[in-house]
Amino acid sequence: MNESHTIQCPLCHDKVDKLLYRYHLGNERQVIERIKAHNPGWSVFDGACGRCVDYYHTEIVIGQRMLPEVGPYFPIRSADDFMILPVGLRLDADTRFTGKGVTICFIDSGFYLHPDLTAYKNRIKKILDITEPKRKADWFTQPHPESWHGTMTSVVCAGDGYLSNGLYKGIAPDASLVLLKVQNDNGKITTANIVKALEWAMKNHERYDIRIVNMSLGDDEPVSYKRSEIDRLAEELVEQGITVVTAAGNDEHGTIKPPANSPQVITVGGIDDGNRLEENETAYHSPYGLTADGVLKPEILAHAIWIAAPILPGTKESKEAKILYQLLNVKDDQLSGAINENNVNLFLRDVENIDDPASLRESIIQRIQTCKYISPHYMHVDGTSFAAPVVCAVIAQLLELNPVLTPTQIREILFGTAKRIETLPAIRQGYGVIQPRKAILKILKRSSAVKPDRSPCINRQQQTIEFFLQHECASQVSLAGSFNQWTPDVLLMDPLGQGWWKIELPMLPAGRYTYKFYIDNESWLEDVANPLREPDGYYGFNNVLIIEN
Repeated sequence: MNESHTIQCPLCHDKVDKLLYRYHLGNERQVIERIKAHNPGWSVFDGACGRCVDYYHTEIVIGQRMLPEVGPYFPIRSADDFMILPVGLRLDADTRFTGKGVTICFIDSGFYLHPDLTAYKNRIKKILDITEPKRKADWFTQPHPESWHGTMTSVVCAGDGYLSNGLYKGIAPDASLVLLKVQNDNGKITTANIVKALEWAMKNHERYDIRIVNMSLGDDEPVSYKRSEIDRLAEELVEQGITVVTAAGNDEHGTIKPPANSPQVITVGGIDDGNRLEENETAYHSPYGLTADGVLKPEILAHAIWIAAPILPGTKESKEAKILYQLLNVKDDQLSGAINENNVNLFLRDVENIDDPASLRESIIQRIQTCKYISPHYMHVDGTSFAAPVVCAVIAQLLELNPVLTPTQIREILFGTAKRIETLPAIRQGYGVIQPRKAILKILKRSSAVKPDRSPCINRQQQTIEFFLQHECASQVSLAGSFNQWTPDVLLMDPLGQGWWKIELPMLPAGRYTYKFYIDNESWLEDVANPLREPDGYYGFNNVLIIEN
């Protein structure tokens, strides 16, 4: 860019590509007033860079007590310098519900007994090394290379923010945990050990009252779920009333592998909201599409980047982060000596002038950003490995409200309240982005009435097929599909009360059919209880019904 065309933000004086003159926020007037209060003489016609707008917007959120006071541990200069917004805030999660009384089982590489899970109250019911079952819990009080991933996923879901003064807490900070380590001492996660972990969960789920299983890992081969032992066990867990959630993966051009290819497992893809509070989600590079069995995945999306996660205590990264943040608070005339005293020259070896405080501080900040540190104890991470625990945390909220919910009912609530991103094709996002507050509201309105756990429900004895739908606002619902040439006003469904609708059809000949519901002669709706679907060509899905001989 030619220097004469460089734009400078009138607030922070950084060089930027463009300035904003309208901010498109729900509280835009408050943002403008706050900028004026801190910058006399500024007007909306002067503009501001996006980072400054984020900064003042965050200040307003803090003032509304939607976000805990940041304090001295998070010296914010701009929205992306030292701070990642908590996922619960970005998802507008209802903080009244914390997963209390719900146990989540994590099957992951390894774990550390992190203070966010144990210091205030030890919520870990069981921690077990599947690869070395004789190891005691004390082994997990020391950091190991394989401890990083599982520690992060469990804290993202259920951490209480102990080391962040409550800032970076999960959506389910009161949930109990069962932690199963499956990476061996050679650094391998084998199919056999994943199977052992699933078998252990199957055998012990009643003893530990496990209601949710999170699997931010999977098998290496994209085989049919009918041939995968991992998928078979995952499906059995669902049949036992346990909701299984798994990450889709991080390769946009990859394939869906066990257990993510399992029909009844909730597979989570990712979104990127740019670490902002307004709605501007884009797709994360997670895989999507048909599995080997023709099942479309993922079903739902959650945040997969800009996620605050713990730095593993006792590691060189933990030591480095603490030193770097300490140096930020050292006075200019003492900074060079403090750097030599802490022996951090290796971190800052690109500094041109060791005696120039400005250069030193710039180098410290650059190192913090390069390492993705956001405080002495946390860093920001990305991957659908962290989107899946976010979904698990929301499910824990639902089960706290209604402990008798079945996995099928949970699917219906999550999928029926999700929000689609208009700019993304349906095949890439499933039912859309998870909406925790709407899902909770649906339970509070007692909308999950009793019905069969499958839709359609095939009754071989009576030679019938039953379809169910819940829609509280509909005055008329009909069923249409390839079995009636998509005639929309013939197969009218019967109201059952509490928003439920039903229709019973005679058994169809063996074959493959597609269908949808037609609401009030004006809109089409999918059957969220049926995991089989395909794109309809109009930004949505048709459900698939397969009748076998």
